[in-house]
Amino acid sequence: MTVIPRRALGAGQPNGSVTPAGLVAILAVMSDGEIIISGASAADIPVIKQLLVANDLPTDGIDDHWRTFIVARDGDDLVGCGGAEAHKFAALIRSVAVAGSHRSRGIGRRIVRQLLDRLASRGIREFYLLTTTAQPYFAKRGFKPIDRDEIHPQLLGSAELRGACPDSAVCMRLVMLV
Repeated sequence: MTVIPRRALGAGQPNGSVTPAGLVAILAVMSDGEIIISGASAADIPVIKQLLVANDLPTDGIDDHWRTFIVARDGDDLVGCGGAEAHKFAALIRSVAVAGSHRSRGIGRRIVRQLLDRLASRGIREFYLLTTTAQPYFAKRGFKPIDRDEIHPQLLGSAELRGACPDSAVCMRLVMLV
């Protein structure tokens, strides 16, 4: 249960009414409660690709790796996604995107956390990604910039590493301790 502070609701107003800021707080809690994160299905692939294109992210390799994708839904609308190219010892986190209408609501953070948790439950402890725009975002989540020659060899066949992502993309790594 989410508790909204009384002051955010306008407690202390002469007539006891809710302030506009209080109404925004209520609506944010209500709509955040509707976001469901779940595994992607084959039927989600076209919408995932549309979301990636809208966010200037590559779609190469999606058809091969869609089973590792998770999606965020607001009702019937797919509003976020993220996936991985998972191997025995390492995974490439890829295609994390949230619809513009749903940004700054923690959806991307939830997607990344679930991806990492799901992959870690399979024994994977090294996570890599390439980004042209989200280095500060991923740094806040523990990823550190590395040189491309430090990427785990299992990932070198990825379409993202073979040209789908530009050479200017920053490579980042997160190593989870057991």
